[in-house]
Amino acid sequence: MNLNLKLPVNVVEYARDNLQDKANVQRLNDQLSEIMTQDAEEIIRTLQESGCDAFGIGRQLIARYPAIWKSVNWNKEYPDVRFHTQVTVDIVGNGILN
Repeated sequence: MNLNLKLPVNVVEYARDNLQDKANVQRLNDQLSEIMTQDAEEIIRTLQESGCDAFGIGRQLIARYPAIWKSVNWNKEYPDVRFHTQVTVDIVGNGILN
């Protein structure tokens, strides 16, 4: 299962440097993307361990592939679904800071 999230972000506070330099913004985008991807992967593992299909994958499977759905024990198979997660952060504003 591919899970790609694109998050536009407003930075409210960033004390290290100003965000006018495009290289700083890109570096911060990359760092936040990596951190958010790791967090998303951890959340997905927790959801799978608890049997929570918060993304509605089962519903998609029922709607699009009913024959496959009938042959699958979803409660047993769902914890083994492999997620390929990528979060991309794009800083679009910097609040009151220059």
